Amino acid sequence: MRIRFCRLNFRQFTATALDTFCELILGGLYQNAATFPAPPHSQVEFVAAKSNFINAFVEYTKYGPSKLTEFMTTYNALIAMLNSLAIYVDSVALGDASKIVLSGFDPSKETPQPVAPLVQATSFTLKRTENTGEIVVNITPVSNFGVVHYGCVCVEGTDIVDLSIINGQLFFQGGTPPLRYDLNKSRRKVFSNLKIGVVYYFYVFVVNSVSVSPLSIPLKLMAA
Repeated sequence: MRIRFCRLNFRQFTATALDTFCELILGGLYQNAATFPAPPHSQVEFVAAKSNFINAFVEYTKYGPSKLTEFMTTYNALIAMLNSLAIYVDSVALGDASKIVLSGFDPSKETPQPVAPLVQATSFTLKRTENTGEIVVNITPVSNFGVVHYGCVCVEGTDIVDLSIINGQLFFQGGTPPLRYDLNKSRRKVFSNLKIGVVYYFYVFVVNSVSVSPLSIPLKLMAA
C-alpha cells in the first residue's frame, strides 16, 4: 500500500501564487468542517495573516528595501501557519489523497507506507529559559515510522482526564481549560508569555502519513 502527504511546495511560490493558493485553502479546508472540524488556526486568523502578507508585499513593491523587514515578517508568519495547517490535514487525511485535495493542498507523490502505526510518544523534557514565563519542550526523535511531525499541547493549571486526539481533533471530559498548541514539525517547542506561578501540563504526540500517536502522559512545570 502507498500513501500521500500534503506537498509543501507553497514555500517556493511567488507572492501572487501564494495569494492564489491561500484562496484554495479558504475554499477547501475552511469550507469543509465535516471533514476538517478543528484546524489549529481559525478562518479569521488565516484571513488576517494572508491580508497582512499581501499588504506588506504591496508596500515592499512600492517602497523597496525599507519595507523588506515587514514583508519578510508577514511572509514567515503566513508560511508557519500553512505548515501547521498541512500537518493538521495530514493527521486527518492519513494518506487519503482525495481529502488532501479537498483541503486545497496538493498531495505528494506516492511514498512507501511505514511498517506500523505510531505508538505513544513517551520521551520529552521541559525546561525554563532565561526569559520570564517561557518553557521549552524538547521531544526525543521517533525513528522507523517514515517522515514524522511532532506536536505539543500545553494546558494551563490542570491535568485533563482522558485527553485524546481523534481525526485530528482534541477530545476531553469536562470544561475547556486554556489550551495552547504547537503543531510545527520541529521537536523543539517554545511556549512564551505563560503566567508566572501557574503550573502547566504538557502533552506531546507524533504524526506520520498513516496515523496520529496517542497523547503522551503529561509532564508539568511551573512558569517562572
